[in-house]
Amino acid sequence: MEVRWLETFTAVAKEGSMAAAADSLGYARSTVTGHVQSLERHLGARLFDRGRTGQPLSTAGAALLDHAEAVLDRLYQARLAVTNVLQGSLPALPLGATDSLAEYRLPVFLRMLSRFLPDLKVEVSTAAARQLVEGIEKGTLPIALVNGLSDEPPPDGRGLVGRRRLWEENAVLVCSPVRAQDPRRILVTAQGCVYRQLVEEEFLDRLPQPDILQVGSLSGVKSSALSGLGVGLLPMVAAKPYLNAGQLVELPLRTARTVVTDVLWHQETCPSKVVEHLRRLRPTPGTDLG
Repeated sequence: MEVRWLETFTAVAKEGSMAAAADSLGYARSTVTGHVQSLERHLGARLFDRGRTGQPLSTAGAALLDHAEAVLDRLYQARLAVTNVLQGSLPALPLGATDSLAEYRLPVFLRMLSRFLPDLKVEVSTAAARQLVEGIEKGTLPIALVNGLSDEPPPDGRGLVGRRRLWEENAVLVCSPVRAQDPRRILVTAQGCVYRQLVEEEFLDRLPQPDILQVGSLSGVKSSALSGLGVGLLPMVAAKPYLNAGQLVELPLRTARTVVTDVLWHQETCPSKVVEHLRRLRPTPGTDLG
C-alpha cells in the first residue's frame, strides 16, 4: 500500500468528488482515479459508491477513513522527528491552534507548509482563539491557526498582524439515524470553542427541552453522535463522509453563519520565509459550504 493512495483517498472523501480532490492535490483526474482504484484492489473492497451523486463513501470506505487519517498524521510526525534530529539544535517555530483545528485542520495545514518548507520545525500548542489572537497581537506568538464566526471582526494588531483566510465552511447539526426523532440531548465541545458558541447562540432555543452533555472535543462529538448518544454540531468537512455513508443524518436546522479558519502571523516575529509562503496559500482546497 502506498502513502499517496491514502492521501488521495482522504482528499476524495473530504472534497466529495474525484475532480475536486484532483484540484486540491494538484493531480490530473486520471491520477486520482488510478490511486483510488489501486487502493481498492489492494484492500479488495469498493471504497466509494460510484452509482450515487457525489461519490459517497461505501461502508468499507467510511471504516477506512479515520484509520487512513491516523496513518498520515503519524507518518508526518515521523518525518518531523527525523528532521528534528538531523537539524539538531535549530529552534522550532511556535505555532498556536485552537483545539478544534488541532483535531481536523492542523494536519492538513502542516502538510501544506512542509510541502514548500520541508526543513521547517514547528512546536504546536493549543489555546482558545482569543488567547491566540492576543499572543499574535503582542508578538509573543509568531503564527497561529484560529477559527471563528464569519460575522466577527478580524483582529486589529495595528498593522502588525498578517492574516490569510484558508477555509470557510458550514457547521451542521447531526446525529445517528435512530436518534433523529429524539434530538433533546445536545453534545457540545468545551467552553471557548467556536462550535460550542454556535450551538448556544443558534440552536439551543430551537430544540425541544435540550439536555446538554459536554464531551470535550469535536472527536468526542463525532464518536458520541455515531454511537447514538445525542445530537452534535460538526464542521461539514468532518461530517460529510458519514452523512454520505448514511451513518449520520443532518437535522433540518441550519444557520447562515459560517465558521472561518484563518492563519495569523506577527509581521516582525514570524520568519520572512514563512510569511512569504503564507501569503501564497490558496483558500479553495477544503472549503466546504455544501
